[in-house]
Amino acid sequence: MNFIKHLVITTLVISTSTMANIQLKAKDGFNIVGTYFSTDPSSQAAVLMLHQCNYNQTMYKNIGKQLSNNGVHALSIDFRGFGKSKNQTFDVSKFANLGTEKRREAWRAMSAHWPSDVQIAYNYLKDKVGKTGKIAVIGASCGGGQAIELSKNNSLAAIGFFSSAQSDERINQYVETLSDKPTLIIAADEDGRTYTSAQRLFVEANHRNSQFLAYKGEEHGYPLLDKDVNLKNTIVNWLSAQVK
Repeated sequence: MNFIKHLVITTLVISTSTMANIQLKAKDGFNIVGTYFSTDPSSQAAVLMLHQCNYNQTMYKNIGKQLSNNGVHALSIDFRGFGKSKNQTFDVSKFANLGTEKRREAWRAMSAHWPSDVQIAYNYLKDKVGKTGKIAVIGASCGGGQAIELSKNNSLAAIGFFSSAQSDERINQYVETLSDKPTLIIAADEDGRTYTSAQRLFVEANHRNSQFLAYKGEEHGYPLLDKDVNLKNTIVNWLSAQVK
């Protein structure tokens, strides 16, 4: 395992990326909106990208393009209640007007659907890469927990935690199902529990390709992509290397 504070890698562009807006139908009929970044149909490599809960799937637009240019199928989705995955029942923007307890109840009701919604997104990529294909998942903030949840019933080639704090329970789940997989961990040292849990995850990461990118400061998730102009390339190249 390598501990690194800064890594500069130049992405090699192989093909031209094509984005497509897609809708995935959940079990209850809800429409999960995503963006699929297509590549050579024969590719057996894919990455599922899960956003942080103060943003939406557009945070991965450039990363998705670069992955597809590298010959990797890429899919980002809006969690139920975020971005374009909204309806009258599930819309996080309306939660601020609720009282504390009702807001908690609404959040629990909404997020309870996320594991099955993410599974549908995973299945979409599995259809692209076939039974022998490899799929990695990167989750920012709350998305990291959903990536761990996905690993309970699916074989992931690699996992990325992008400013993603994890509870003791989630870390234990990581140890049980993912610690032998390549793991990319990104966190800023003043980002509270995000950083301390990142350290714990890295200690438990056993694969030699696992890496911890530590930044000075308190940026959380997406702002780190602005802080370090090379971070997108670092993420893209690491993920590509694990699935190809």
